[in-house]
Amino acid sequence: MTKTNDVVERIKLAPDAGLVKSLGANHTLESAIADLVDNSIDAGATRVSIRLLTNNDRLTQVEVLDNGNGMDATSANAAMTIGHQRAYAEGDLGHFGMGLKAASFGHSDVLTVWSTSYGATPVGRRIRRTDFSKDFTCEVLSADAAQERAAERQVVTGSEEGTSIVWTDVRNAYRGRNPDEARSWLSTRNEALRSHLGVTFHRLIAAKRLRIDVLIDEVDEALASPGIPILPIDPFGYAKSGHPEYPKDLIAKAVDTRVTLRCHVWPAKSDVTGFRIGTKSGEQFQGFYIYRNDRLLQIGGWSDTATPTAARQLARVVLEDTGAIGPFVTMNPEKSGLKFEPVFHDAINKAEASDGTTFLTFLQDAESIYTDANKRRRERKPVIRPDKGIAPAVRKRIGSELPFIDGDAVSVKWRRMPAGEFLDVDHPDKTLWLNTRYRGLFAPDGGSLNDAPVLKALMFLLTHHVFEGQHLGSRDKDEIALWKSVLGAAAAAEEHMRGE
Repeated sequence: MTKTNDVVERIKLAPDAGLVKSLGANHTLESAIADLVDNSIDAGATRVSIRLLTNNDRLTQVEVLDNGNGMDATSANAAMTIGHQRAYAEGDLGHFGMGLKAASFGHSDVLTVWSTSYGATPVGRRIRRTDFSKDFTCEVLSADAAQERAAERQVVTGSEEGTSIVWTDVRNAYRGRNPDEARSWLSTRNEALRSHLGVTFHRLIAAKRLRIDVLIDEVDEALASPGIPILPIDPFGYAKSGHPEYPKDLIAKAVDTRVTLRCHVWPAKSDVTGFRIGTKSGEQFQGFYIYRNDRLLQIGGWSDTATPTAARQLARVVLEDTGAIGPFVTMNPEKSGLKFEPVFHDAINKAEASDGTTFLTFLQDAESIYTDANKRRRERKPVIRPDKGIAPAVRKRIGSELPFIDGDAVSVKWRRMPAGEFLDVDHPDKTLWLNTRYRGLFAPDGGSLNDAPVLKALMFLLTHHVFEGQHLGSRDKDEIALWKSVLGAAAAAEEHMRGE
């Protein structure tokens, strides 16, 4: 039992500056930049420009520029103060007062902030990780320099008001000497960043409440260059539900709070953007999608409420009841995932829809759609393997849909034939020849080994069976004659219609 009369003094214990060394340790580049975008949105920005600036293809500087309300000197000082808890509005995305510093020091050693707000003198602040980790020192930069940065920002965002976040002395970037590796690293990071921002802010981007663009350029050449806009990636953007009874709302009751879980089942064998995100397959994105003020905080994962399996890859759940965040769901500082409290685990396990559907039933329904679709796929007859001339991505997709016959493979190639002939079948050499006379109709930018992927995929699906026998039978020969006649006439008509 705590005594009430044993206090002799109250003292304030300031944080040790050494904690700066661990700030942002769990931030990826993508999550760190997303945290800076949160600050821009909270400041009323509708335009955010992210600039990955390089020197000889090595990332050396990161900038995040916005057209938000900006900051005056007092607000800038507060923003640079570690753990500063400003007064958060109900719709704000900020939460801990650590985002700017944690995101920045997770990936750079120097953080510079330039900002201009209406009617206030432009301001600049800079903190260096080594100094900040000793005594929280912050440098105050000149108003003239801040005014110059405001003019540069206006060229990019169209507004002098706003904020520029600049990281220099970037860490966690490729530092080797191989230029191909440097470009590959940068390309991979760019793709991951675009995917992460596209799904994290997909609602805001789709509603045109926010535009984000990303520019990669050499540091001395990038001032006026436009960035490439981020496109929204909707993780629930299927055309038709994979299960006729979904989406369906389950109600989880925890203490005196009711939390809505909107359960979705993606269509089987989906492989579109939204189901897969970036280069990762849709199987990796089953689970909970938790929104706060239309910002996605958790991109999949079952948070220990279920076990991820291949059969559950079609199952996704939306949770956007902000009343659950805090009492039942704990957000980490990186906003990259949430921890479900035990009471909430219990509530989910007992959640029900109005028709009696439980959380377990939902998982079983999603599994059944996946299992039934795969049973149908396994009933397809094996086909000859596609080989040279068919793009690797197409070959991979054919292999995911159809089992292959062991042994031979068929190639699709171009060669010169008389006008009016479109294809020829070389059964002994296992090659489908296409007339190079018509190549420009399907590969107008110039031919390559794997060009015209749609045409070649169609040709494979049409003709593969004639290559699968030991010899051409009378029926095969009749089919080939039919293809030659009809497709030859079609190619000639296509050529005539295009005036070629």
